[in-house]
Amino acid sequence: MSPRRTRARRLARAARWPLIAASVLGASACAVFTPLPEPIGLEDRLSALPTRGLPLERPVTISWDAHQIPFVEAETDDDAAFVLGLVHAHLRLGQLETARRLSQGRVAEMAGPIPVVLDLDHALRTFGFGRTAPAVLAAMPDRSRRWLERFTDGINHYLTAVKTLPHDFAVLGLERTPWTPEEVLTIGRLAGADVTWLAWVRLLGLRDRPDFPDVLRRALHDGALAPSSAEVAADDATANPGLERALGMLAALLESRARGSNSLALAGTRTASGAPMIASDPHLGVSQPNLWLIAGVKSPGLHVVGLMPVGLPLFALGRTPDIAWGGTNMRAASSDLVDVSGLPDSVFIRETHDLGVRFWFDTTRESRLSPHGPVLSDAPLLPFQDGEHVALRWVGHTPTDEITALLDAARARTFREFRAALEPFGVSAQSLVYADRHGTIGLAAAARLPRRDPDAADRLIHDPATVERWWADMATAADLPVIENPPQGFVASANNPPGPSLIPLGWFFSAPDRVDRLSSLVRAASEPWTVDALARMQTDTYSPSAVALRDHLAARLGARLAGDVTWDTVAAWDGRYDADSRGALAYQALYVPLATALWRDRGWPDHEWQGGGGAWRVLAVLQDLDDGSLEHAVRAALSQAAEPLATHRTWGDIHQMAVTMPLANIPLVGGRYRFDRYPVGGGQETLMKTAHAETLAPHTVRYGAQARHISDLSDPDENHFVLLGGQDGWINSTTHLDQIGPWRAGTLVRVPLTPEAVAANAAVVQRLTPAER
Repeated sequence: MSPRRTRARRLARAARWPLIAASVLGASACAVFTPLPEPIGLEDRLSALPTRGLPLERPVTISWDAHQIPFVEAETDDDAAFVLGLVHAHLRLGQLETARRLSQGRVAEMAGPIPVVLDLDHALRTFGFGRTAPAVLAAMPDRSRRWLERFTDGINHYLTAVKTLPHDFAVLGLERTPWTPEEVLTIGRLAGADVTWLAWVRLLGLRDRPDFPDVLRRALHDGALAPSSAEVAADDATANPGLERALGMLAALLESRARGSNSLALAGTRTASGAPMIASDPHLGVSQPNLWLIAGVKSPGLHVVGLMPVGLPLFALGRTPDIAWGGTNMRAASSDLVDVSGLPDSVFIRETHDLGVRFWFDTTRESRLSPHGPVLSDAPLLPFQDGEHVALRWVGHTPTDEITALLDAARARTFREFRAALEPFGVSAQSLVYADRHGTIGLAAAARLPRRDPDAADRLIHDPATVERWWADMATAADLPVIENPPQGFVASANNPPGPSLIPLGWFFSAPDRVDRLSSLVRAASEPWTVDALARMQTDTYSPSAVALRDHLAARLGARLAGDVTWDTVAAWDGRYDADSRGALAYQALYVPLATALWRDRGWPDHEWQGGGGAWRVLAVLQDLDDGSLEHAVRAALSQAAEPLATHRTWGDIHQMAVTMPLANIPLVGGRYRFDRYPVGGGQETLMKTAHAETLAPHTVRYGAQARHISDLSDPDENHFVLLGGQDGWINSTTHLDQIGPWRAGTLVRVPLTPEAVAANAAVVQRLTPAER
């Protein structure tokens, strides 16, 4: 459907919106004004967990620490998986239920008849995140399928047994509905969304521009700036508001699920303990509850502590007695857009989507399935042109098996076994950083990718024959880059290419700031690395690109600008985006109007300089200006910088972290779900990533570092984690937001692996007993 027709339909709906809103608010008054839960302590909160008469083979022990981090000890793998499902439901039942509906395109069932939400549901149904779930389940090895089924059984047992449901159920109108393994897999597919789609959302709407070839060329150039991890290891050098809102919702959804991360493995030659160490911090959406759970399990087939994605029965990063691993989104191109306009109608399958709408009449939408995948141009959110029929070819629509891959990776004892375990992994593509107790460190790529031509990115939409050729033979983990024990004694990854490849891996990698900063800090260290030192690294706020831009200006104009108060502040700035930094605020006050003017004068899209890597783009433009033009542009920007600097004192005055739930968007009562707001350091591409809108007005972080992990392989109990938020999704629980303090202070929570240390660390121990037979 064309943007013009989409906009016309949205305007027609807008005329009805006041009547719809009045009906929704009236019908939902009882729900939205549901009182918040009373404060509840750890023991009372854990009393809600069913512990007797469970469908278990043998008794199971859960040891909970003071942060409500569980460690499950089970005599069978079936029982371990069941109790992990029980734990996920206990801690995050409301979040699980909203994720289930989101992944299935059922948001209007919770939100009501909001036009843009109906469009979002239509788009999500068209994408079809659950489309391949039955095939994935059927192809899984018996052991993995059983693990998934028992995990689902655990969720369902809690859902039916718990007496008091989470607050979210009443507010969003959720009901107790049994889960299926296919629904768990569908959440996994949503988590595996292709980051390339973010670039497409921006670029597709720009194709009417006469300079679009240059826009695409610049985007591809920017994505190629980041060095590969192999290079790092080897280098010894130091218009329409309605449509925009709809696209923004889709982009925000993708950003929250699969955006960034840092991960670093150090050889024992660089550590105080003499054993390898690993440090990772995933970058995702920052709303509450966190998208991760910290958990541990010991059963005959699995012994691990780590971060579990909420609703999935796997450990995305963690530590076993033998190995530790982390990773970053590779930003690989796991998708292609296919022009299916020339295909006959007979090859398309028409799909009718029944959309449930809370407080209103249900409705239907339609889309088509082509031989190359769902026809995205049938959905209203994406800006395709009139007459276009474009399908999505996505690895996530093939039966790849991430659950088996990551379960087997957690059972590996060597790097070879770890790499072999990743063979069935498909989406989203990951660069997995590895360390083991025997001294090996490395990086392995986990993905399934088509074997494209080197110039594949020169077009956004491809003909079916070309795509069919690319996808006829897929590359797997065994074909992709690998690094093992590099002589420099470290491996770093930060959404940059993992290494040289015979096939294109992707087009839109992160800027080089974070991977270069990791490398420079490791090389410059004068003392061996410890847990505390790695924790300080994870909260580093230095911006290499901002300093490079500032230094370029200083070298060319410093003498002429001296005496300007704003410039003098920028010139003296240490390059750190600390919350209390006056220099960071001054730099931003100069940078925003300067970049805005440069892009406005050239008629380029604003998004090119906004977000990660923007400073490198601006610097490239400045290098092409003569000194007179440069001085004129900088002085104009400095004149605009005076006002924000007079209004605010520090970076933290305008750059803040909001501790909120998605429910904060509800009219009238949303303030109840805004728990805190505080100044925070970091920026677009600092190691402590706190991504934000490029503005001089007070703003909040959109996504960024929201969990951290450090392990020292010299001791199985030296594992440290922290979440931005807390373990418990139950509002007003003592462990709902209790890790905010440690996260802000840059400290972590020790999470042991051995049963003896777990028992010594436990605050509450529960014994779960089987039902009598």
